[in-house]
Amino acid sequence: MSETTKLDLRTIPVFERHSRIFDAWEEMEPEDTLQIINDHDPKPLHYQFEAEYKGRFSWTYSGNGPEEWVVDITKLKLPEATGEELRKKVSDALDQVRPYLQADGGDVELLDIDDTTKTVRVRLVGACGGCPSAAMTLKAGVESTIKKFAPEIKSVEAEQMHDH
Repeated sequence: MSETTKLDLRTIPVFERHSRIFDAWEEMEPEDTLQIINDHDPKPLHYQFEAEYKGRFSWTYSGNGPEEWVVDITKLKLPEATGEELRKKVSDALDQVRPYLQADGGDVELLDIDDTTKTVRVRLVGACGGCPSAAMTLKAGVESTIKKFAPEIKSVEAEQMHDH
């Protein structure tokens, strides 16, 4: 049963709008719709969706101003990637976060993807391996990036490297 979440942006402070929209979007299931109501054409938002979620949403205007712009953004149900295709998505995600880890003298290696449980196993190496904030880095950066690229992934686990 698909649901529609309504967000009236006119009642939300400008600087909070995009984060509220993306938070709501992340919570939605495939085939759910996020309906936003705004006082101007949300074109910049459309560009941001194109950049972040290309091919994963539909964008339909149901009200074209001038005072009230209503857009239905529907999360598309995508065929789940498995095997090589899934591995490529996860690798692309790791390529996105790697420069940040390397800047801190660390890195991340892909160990394994379990197709059944949709779990990715990675190893944080270098400075990231023994770092107390490594677990945070993993959850915040690595896992969220992997899930953005490969929404079928349920969890990411890290094996710590111990320097002797």
